[in-house]
Amino acid sequence: MKSFILKSLEQIAPLGYVVVIGICAIIGLDRGLFGSGFLGLVAGLMVGVLLATLVFGLAILLLGIYRNTTYQLLLQRHGAEEAERLMWRAERATGIFSLPAKELMKMATSGYLILFFMYMFLPLLFMVVAAFNTVAVPPTAIPFEGFTFSWFGELFTNAPLWLSVVNSLIIGAGVIALSLGLGLAGALLITRLQSGSRTLIYGVLVSPLLTPGIILGISTLVFWNGLGIGGGLFVATLAQSTFISAYCMLMFIARLQRFDPVLEEAALDLGASHQQVFRSITMPFLKPTLLTAGVIAFLQSFENFNTTVFAIGTETTLTIKLAALARKTPTPEVNALAFIFIALTIVIAVVYELKRRAEKAREEVMAERAKRADAEMALEKTALAEGAADDDDGLTPQPQAQPA
Repeated sequence: MKSFILKSLEQIAPLGYVVVIGICAIIGLDRGLFGSGFLGLVAGLMVGVLLATLVFGLAILLLGIYRNTTYQLLLQRHGAEEAERLMWRAERATGIFSLPAKELMKMATSGYLILFFMYMFLPLLFMVVAAFNTVAVPPTAIPFEGFTFSWFGELFTNAPLWLSVVNSLIIGAGVIALSLGLGLAGALLITRLQSGSRTLIYGVLVSPLLTPGIILGISTLVFWNGLGIGGGLFVATLAQSTFISAYCMLMFIARLQRFDPVLEEAALDLGASHQQVFRSITMPFLKPTLLTAGVIAFLQSFENFNTTVFAIGTETTLTIKLAALARKTPTPEVNALAFIFIALTIVIAVVYELKRRAEKAREEVMAERAKRADAEMALEKTALAEGAADDDDGLTPQPQAQPA
């Protein structure tokens, strides 16, 4: 009976996998639980792949546990050779462990990743297509009635939208300056403080990450209003820096944990000042993290909404402007702006990747040259040693025969 159940499970597993995916896809497309149209179908397929993978993955896991338990029992009773023979006969009789579990999981994972990336990037593709579609209200990619660049022209003449972009860039620059300085100071304090209060200070410095953005924005606005400074770009920059600096601090801490303090101690022993040590040893070591933390700080600032909307007062940033437009009927200028951002992101990523590969190739060439130079030096030393040995042999006086 048990063998029959296992054989049945083996036979229905692939079919059941497909059935679960199909049912979820139909629900997503027809029932509207995941939206409507093509995106609903994609969402339904994703849920189906995930659900089927969980169900049949759990079944395969249980079968593996059952096999291992059976093998251990046979091993205790009959020994290794007899246990292997009995397991081989049982597997051949039932055929359950011929189930292509690895292939099934690999196909399921590949299918899920494909559907996941489709669900992530298809809306961006539709937005790009809508930026060149002649349909104005509402902007859409389907149906595509004609190709046009007119929305880009209207975008460049949309002064309020570009003003919000400039405000976002100004706040981002201020956040980078403040967050890098505060984050580096906090990281140096945490990594070099030898005190029992280190844990408490670390918790206080990290606490803004656990505080809701709304609370940070409102509290910053209330504090600076009490000092006579109303909401604006300055207050928004300070409000964002309260939690973005914590991200930078964690990145600096991770980098400083790999730093050897002996280098600084040696420089101080040789007469260097603390400023010279920090400028010549610590900062070059932290340079990669400075660049990465600066990029992270800018991106966190540029896309922030919860904190900024309460602290910026009557000003506006790009995210706030887009949120206001989303409450109304979207305009094609937003799609054109999104296309520009997507293109800039792709260009920056490609340039960075090319630069990284060029640096890696240059490092490999330098390492190969150094290796070749070391080999040549080793050959020269060997030749010199052999020549010196030959000279010693030629100069050594030979013993003369004594006359009888």
